Amino acid sequence: MAVEPAEAEEIRNHLLRYAGWDKVPEEVIKTFSESATRVELKRKRPVFRRGDPGPGLFLVRSGEFKLSLISSEGREQILYLAGPGKLIGEGFLPREVQCAASAFAMTDGEVWRFDTDLVIKLLSQSEAMAFALMRHQAFRANRLIDLILDLSLRSVQRRLASFLYTLALRSGAEQGKAHVIPRALDMNTVAARLGTVREEISRALNRMQREGILKLSRQEIVVLDLGALEMVTYE
Repeated sequence: MAVEPAEAEEIRNHLLRYAGWDKVPEEVIKTFSESATRVELKRKRPVFRRGDPGPGLFLVRSGEFKLSLISSEGREQILYLAGPGKLIGEGFLPREVQCAASAFAMTDGEVWRFDTDLVIKLLSQSEAMAFALMRHQAFRANRLIDLILDLSLRSVQRRLASFLYTLALRSGAEQGKAHVIPRALDMNTVAARLGTVREEISRALNRMQREGILKLSRQEIVVLDLGALEMVTYE
């Protein structure tokens, strides 16, 4: 579905939130934004699957999406989550190169798709756009390296503590004050994000509750001691 002018402006505004896009010439951003096609996806439907030819670059318009790997035994490892305004760049590949991971809708949502050939053409015309996209891909690669380090070198409790500590800080937590984290993600999703299983997450949460760091309920996690939660990430 081709985009309307208002949607093209919406795309432009999302892109300008990323480092480097403010240096891209206005006519290049306009051409790029207007080239998008909108794709509607129901919950659990794929944006692309591992092994597919690269379908292009994607920008989330609405809903929640995940990039993940699924083993032959059915175990899932979530590489990252993407909400509105986030780029999914792993499908931006030459036609002959297959996607290394899968991207799925976690809720009903929409993405904007940018055809690989057009993106490459615009990159050849604008060094600033090439640099902006390169910065984003480098940032994503660094985050994936951090994930590998977490999975290989840190315990489940340390990974979970780091995950909760980051969520708490992003939502305004302060030292010395209790802070509520709503349970927006189900336990299976958290486990898949942290490279473990639901039972290990439950054990780690209960351990931190016994230690007085957290208070748990079905709807929320209350951080009682932010400093202690941070310390767990280094144990």
